[in-house]
Amino acid sequence: MNYLDLYLQRNGIKRYDVYKATGVSQQLLSTHTSKSIEKYSNKVVMALAEALNKTPGTVLDELLALQKENPAFEAYNPAELLQGLEFKYDRIIIKGAYCSEVYKIMKGQLSETESMGFELGSAGVATVLAYAINAARDLFSNSDKVSRDIERKIVSYKLESASEENVTIRLKQLDY
Repeated sequence: MNYLDLYLQRNGIKRYDVYKATGVSQQLLSTHTSKSIEKYSNKVVMALAEALNKTPGTVLDELLALQKENPAFEAYNPAELLQGLEFKYDRIIIKGAYCSEVYKIMKGQLSETESMGFELGSAGVATVLAYAINAARDLFSNSDKVSRDIERKIVSYKLESASEENVTIRLKQLDY
């Protein structure tokens, strides 16, 4: 899980803000997005502390508490949702006006049982055909790149809950 970006999001800043405040490269920060918190370098922890005007000990304590909490990623717009999908967060909560769009996308997907029946019934040919149809649709689609990427990546998730205020999706592979 990407605890670095989640921690930054909770504190209302981005990697770029840390770079501007401390001079620590965004590339170095990016390498820490896939690391466990125990493997964060001192340089990164100290940069986070400086950018947030906290002590390194406080930052490390908050990061470890975040890891223990295992929170859901929150997205308020398509760009944030795409970020959550790319990092494959276990759970993503979509809030605000964009949640109705995500709900429509999720409801348009086949259930796992329907997908399996379709694939077995066609002896696997349907999977190849569906891939070709999706590639052609993407090629001639009028939607922007972010929307296409979201639709392509969101198939790895299933709808966990939905309301007018938010939609929660969960990574399918966690069920296996």
